[in-house]
Amino acid sequence: MDDVSPKDPTNPTIACGTRTRNQHDAHSRAGRFAAALVADGINRGDRVAVMLRNDIEFLETSLAIAACGANPVPINTRWQAPEVAHVLTDSSARVIIAHTEFIDTIERAIARSGVEAHVIEVAMPVELLDEAGLDRALAQPTHRHRTLEERIGDHLEPLGYLEGAIADSMGLIYTSGTTGTPKGVLRERMTPHQLLSIAGGTANRMGLAPGGRMLVAGPLYHTSPNAVAVLALRMGTNITIMPRWDSERFLQLVDEHRITQAKVVPTMLSRLLSLPPEIRSRYDVSSLTHVIHSAAPCPPSVKRAAIEWFGDALIEFYGCTEAGTITWITASEWLAHPGSVGRGADGSAAVVVNDDRTPCAPGEIGQVFVRGADYWPSFTYLNQDAASAGSVPGFITVGDTGYLDHDGYLYLTGRSSEIIISGGVNIYPAEIEAAIAAVDGVEDVAVFAIPHHGDLGESVAAHIVPRPGTQLTEEHIRAALAGQIANYKIPAEIRIVSTLPRDDSGKVYKRQLQAQYQREQSPT
Repeated sequence: MDDVSPKDPTNPTIACGTRTRNQHDAHSRAGRFAAALVADGINRGDRVAVMLRNDIEFLETSLAIAACGANPVPINTRWQAPEVAHVLTDSSARVIIAHTEFIDTIERAIARSGVEAHVIEVAMPVELLDEAGLDRALAQPTHRHRTLEERIGDHLEPLGYLEGAIADSMGLIYTSGTTGTPKGVLRERMTPHQLLSIAGGTANRMGLAPGGRMLVAGPLYHTSPNAVAVLALRMGTNITIMPRWDSERFLQLVDEHRITQAKVVPTMLSRLLSLPPEIRSRYDVSSLTHVIHSAAPCPPSVKRAAIEWFGDALIEFYGCTEAGTITWITASEWLAHPGSVGRGADGSAAVVVNDDRTPCAPGEIGQVFVRGADYWPSFTYLNQDAASAGSVPGFITVGDTGYLDHDGYLYLTGRSSEIIISGGVNIYPAEIEAAIAAVDGVEDVAVFAIPHHGDLGESVAAHIVPRPGTQLTEEHIRAALAGQIANYKIPAEIRIVSTLPRDDSGKVYKRQLQAQYQREQSPT
C-alpha cells in the first residue's frame, strides 16, 4: 500500500480510514480484475452485483466492471437475504462481489433465488473493521470462494481498452426502493456526446476537478455518491472515503485533508448542527467550495442554519434515478426562495399538474412531472411495462407532489402516496415536518398517516428525535406548533423517539412506522 500524501495534485490517491492507495495503482488493479471478469465469461451488458461497505475496493470493482462493459448492480448492505434475492433474480446477476461480512447473506440469497452466479469474496482489512466499529474476526475470509486479491493476482496485465464499454456499463441502474420494491431502470445506450455532457455537467456543478479533494460521506451503494466518486476517480480527484457516517469525524476529515467537495443528505446536515458549538469550532471547514445535498427534503430551519455555517458552498439538487438531476439551487437563490429545490438546467424541467393534468397555478399543489436534461437518455423499467409519460407528453412522474412559484422555482410537499387525507382534506407531511423541525431541540422528524378511530379516515402522527442533551415533550411540541400551522395539521399522535428508520440516503421508511401502529391496533 502506497503511503502517499492525498494533497499532492500530481499523485492523486484514494484514502479510507488509515489506508491510502495511489490512484495509478487502483486503476491498474481494476484493469487486472476486469481481465479476470472477462476470463470468467463476463460480457457487455452482463450484470455484476456488488455488496460492499465503503472502501477503496468498492471503487476498484466499479471501474473493473465498467471496463468490461458490464452493469454494476450495487446492493444495500442493510438488506437481508430475501431483499438481495429479489435484485439477483431481477437483474440476472452473473457474478456477485461481496465483503466477507455479507457472504452468508449472499449465499442464502443465491439459494433462495436460484440464480447461477459465482461469488468473489473481498477480504475485509482490519483498518476498515476498526473504522466501521466491526468485529476484527471478519478480517478472516470464509475460504468458500476465491477472493478479489486472488483474482487480481491471476492476471498480471490489465484488460485492454474496449470501445464503448463505459456506455454499455451504464445501461442499468436500480432505484432505492424506499417506497416499494427496487426497480431496474434500463437506459438507452448513450452516445459519446451524452456521456461527455453528463460527465461535464456533473463535474461542473458538483465541484469536481483534477487534483481536487472530495469526501465520500454517504454509502457507495447509493446512486449519487457512487456516480460522483467514480467520476472523480476518472478525473484524478483525490478521494477520501468515510467507512461510516460520524458527524465529528466528517469535520475532522474536512479539516485534515482540506476537502473541497462533499455530498451529504439533510439528515447529515442536521446531525452536524447537533454537535456542540465547541466541537464545531474546533475544525476549519473553510476549504469547502461545494457541499452538495439532495435525496430528501431539507427542513428550512436546517437549511438556513447550514447556509449560515457553510455559506455559498451549500448547493442543493433534486432528481430521480429515471431522469437524473432536474433542478439546482444555490444558497443565495434559496434565501430568495426559501424552501425551494430550484429550477431546471440544461433543458431539464419540472411541471406541476392537477388530477386532470392541467397545469397548476403558482402556489397550487399538484403532482410533479419532470423531464431530464437535453442529453439525458430515455429509459424503460427492467421486467416491467414500458415507462409511462403519465399523459404529460415528454415528462414522467415518480410520485412527488409540490408546487411552483411565480419565478418557476419548485417546492416539494411530499409524495402522493404519503398525502394524509383527514375528513376529506389533503394534508402534506412536508409542511408539518418543516414546522416541527424549526422547534428548538428537534434533530429529526417524520410525519405520516395513521388510521383515525372515528370517521375522519386518517390522523396525523409525528415521530420526533431530539438533539442530544435536550428534553422534548408532546406538550412542548404542541405549544410550539400552535399559531404556526392550522389545528387540524397538528399531529394527533406525537412520540419522542431515539431514532427514525431512514436509509443512508436520508429517506424515511414511513411504511415501517405505519406498520407499528397497525400492529398495536390489531387484536391480540
